[in-house]
Order: sequence, then C-alpha cells, then structure tokens
Amino acid sequence: MSATQFDYILVGGGLQSGLIVLALKHYQPHAEVLVVERGDRLGGNHTWSFHPKDVSAIASAWLESIVEYRWPSYQVRLKRFEKKIDLAYASISSEHFASMVMGSTDNNGSVVVRTNTEVTEIRRNSITTSKGEKVSGRLVLDCRGPGPSSALPYSMCGYQKFWGFEITLQSDWPYDGPIVMDDRVDQADGFRFIYSLPFERRRVLIEDTRFSNESAIDRDECLAQVRKYLSAIGVEDWSIVREEHGILPMPISPELFPGTNRQFQTGENSQALCGGYAGGWFHAATGYSFPLAIAFAETIATSTPESAELEVAKLAQMHGARARFGRFLNRLLFRLVKPSTRYQIFRRFYKVLSNDSIARFYSHRFTWRDAFRIVVGWPPGGLQPIRFISSFLPAVAKTSAMTNPQSATNSLKEMSI
Repeated sequence: MSATQFDYILVGGGLQSGLIVLALKHYQPHAEVLVVERGDRLGGNHTWSFHPKDVSAIASAWLESIVEYRWPSYQVRLKRFEKKIDLAYASISSEHFASMVMGSTDNNGSVVVRTNTEVTEIRRNSITTSKGEKVSGRLVLDCRGPGPSSALPYSMCGYQKFWGFEITLQSDWPYDGPIVMDDRVDQADGFRFIYSLPFERRRVLIEDTRFSNESAIDRDECLAQVRKYLSAIGVEDWSIVREEHGILPMPISPELFPGTNRQFQTGENSQALCGGYAGGWFHAATGYSFPLAIAFAETIATSTPESAELEVAKLAQMHGARARFGRFLNRLLFRLVKPSTRYQIFRRFYKVLSNDSIARFYSHRFTWRDAFRIVVGWPPGGLQPIRFISSFLPAVAKTSAMTNPQSATNSLKEMSI
C-alpha cells in the first residue's frame, strides 16, 4: 500500500496501540499498520503490572516476549493482616515495551511509526495531521489516553493516584517479592498505602498510592511519605533514578462503558472506534486497563478491519455487567465508607477470596459468585443500610437506572458462571 493508505491506523502511541501492533504482528503479519504519536516516543513513562492469569492462553503466545519482570507471588499488608498471594505477578516498563513495539517494524515497512505528529481530525477511515496530511485506512482506531482528569466526562468518580520513585540502594532490599499494599503510612487523603516492586535486589520501584475523592497530588509530600516508610523498614542509603506518577479516574457514574466512543467528540469524529481508556477498556474498580486492553487488541487482531466493529461490540457486551458492578464497588468505596475504614474493604477482599477468584476479578472475568462473595458479609465500619440505600437517591436524575440498588443484583445475574 502507499504511504497514505493503510489497513490499520492507530492514533496514540501508548499501551493500547502497542498491544494492537504486537497482536497484529502475530495474527496478521502482513497487515499495513500506521501508529501516530504526538510525543517523541512510544509508551510514555509508566510501569504496567498484571497477573499472567489476566491473559488468555491464546494471547500469551504473542504477549510472552514483552514481559520484563516476573515473581511467583506477592504480599498484602493491611492493618495487622498479612497474606502471601500465591499468584504470579509480572511487570513491563514503558521503555522495554516501546522497544518491543519498535522491533515489530521491519524492512518491508508493514508497521510504520510516526512520532511528534499531532492528529487534528479523526474519521472512520481517515485521519488528518496538523501538517495538513490526510491518511486513509480500512480501520482507524482512536487509542489516545484519557487526557486531564478535569476533562473526563464523569459526573461522579473517585481517583486512584500515585507517585512512584525508582530507587537504587547500597544494600539489599529486605523483601523478596512485590508488596502491592502496605498501609503502614499516614492515612490522610483517603485510603493510602505503599506499593513496591523489587526489580533487582538493589533496584526497586516504590509508590505512594491512595484511593481518594480528590485528584490533586503533591510530589514532595509523596516523597516525604516514601522516605518515612523506607526509614521504618531499615532502608537508609538510596537514591532516585526515575519517577512516574498517575491519576486514574475510578467512575461511579455510567459514562464510558467498554465499547463506547469518546463522549466529547462530535460529528463524524464520534464514529471512530475507540480503544484504551477513551473507549472504556479499563477496570472501573481498579483503575487499570492492562487486561481489557489485551482483550481489545486480541479482538482487533483476530478480526478483519471491516468486521472489527461488530466483534468489539460483542466484547463490550461480555464485559458490560462487570463494568456496572465495578462502578457499584466504587460507590461503596468513595461515597459510603469513611476514608479511615476503607482498608476494611481491601482486607476482606484478600481474606475471603480464593486465589482463582482474585485472578478472575483483576482480569475482569469474575463470575456472579465472585461478585456475591465480595459484597456479602459484615459491612465496613460506618456503612449502615439506610445510608447505603439513600445514597442512590440524589443521583437518579443524573444517571441511568443502573445506579439503583437493584442494578447490582441485575449485574450479578448477567455474569456468566
């Protein structure tokens, strides 16, 4: 094909587009693919972590090569409750991810990457760049990120926000594997915990993370919290080599379900098929998008450009009830439970769920039995039945019928066993 005609055009060079490129190289090695990124590199500055069980056996065939770090298990530490979770855990740095995606480009030019290129118009089968160039494709996928939190179309949401510091140490890190939650820190501004990934014995990513009703985050305050934590566990001599941060919206209201398009688009732009966060392909109750981004990439790569929209609609239908249930959980977390008792929700989650149930939850493949197990039991402190029911009433006029208590029951019924 010519330089202005492709099978697939991917707008945005982040996680979703990269996964689609890798999946297409596996399933359709001769497809002509264009990736357009406004920044100067692919992948941004992130660390993506997931359970290998998040990935289907079929998808593992093309995803296996990009995994950078692996651990056989991880730990959680929540108010004197400690548990080793016997589930494999894996991480990928954006630098490694970008190198793998760029490695998919070959001499015959079947994958073309254009960085430092702004897309000003997106249509179903074409894009226009800020330089006035128009490029056509059999399928255009808008995989740009969600943008600033202030511009997101959520009438109600909470936030998972974090500031991470990759550090090098002069002595060995005291723990063997990841600790995904350690709440032995000041609990100001929501439920707060430290997340740590030991890439090497003397190189660790440590993040100050919290589930908060506010999106603001202060780098220096996070660093102070990390310093205090490191001192408490006996780590004194260290230096920062890299930083990353994020603010992940966790919706309560029903905007941007899997399979929807950007709600702030108008006219023909709204016809473009959306991947990644803008298409609703994220786990509402965790804020992360890796498992659903893989499922979306797999669907695109195993379809034709002409049939992709129909197949994506089927995928969205499969995940709709789970997306509603995730928003229901966010309502519990951000609207009904005091910040000081939010840890009880996570402690109970890890106490009562089996490893397989935990894996299904994070992979967005949980069953109605898993969902029932999560919500049925002794309520967190301060959560009273009357408060729970009345919390839905002010939102009825703003949101759809799914925000009433019966919707949680309906969502459970819709999940496959």
